[in-house]
Amino acid sequence: ILRDGTQMQVTDEHICVGDIMSFNAHLAAIISCDGILLSGQDVKCDESALTGEPEPIAKSAEKPFMISGTTVNAGKGTMLVIAVGEYCIAGKIKKSVYGGEGGGELSPLYGKLDAMATRIGKVGMVCALTAMIA
Repeated sequence: ILRDGTQMQVTDEHICVGDIMSFNAHLAAIISCDGILLSGQDVKCDESALTGEPEPIAKSAEKPFMISGTTVNAGKGTMLVIAVGEYCIAGKIKKSVYGGEGGGELSPLYGKLDAMATRIGKVGMVCALTAMIA
């Protein structure tokens, strides 16, 4: 990455908003943060995991958005980091799937399973009390 005019190598956890990140397809780069393409040569990204597109999507000045969790299939370039961690696309998905701090709302399936478990527990208590009385 390029931070404050200095070229450095950092792990994904230490990438900050405003950094300029270099990537290329030879390293099978998986984009770990959201960004905007600043410059690139024949950049194509596989966004099928997020969008369902079967073909790699070409990135250019008209379509500059680099999405976290996607893989660079062709080309090389640089991008400006605009979102990291739980604020990027992949982070929001991960947070909604695995849950985050602070509770949040339940998924519809989890809510239905919780209600069904409560009903089963109440029916079991009624049956136990009836058997004990009888």
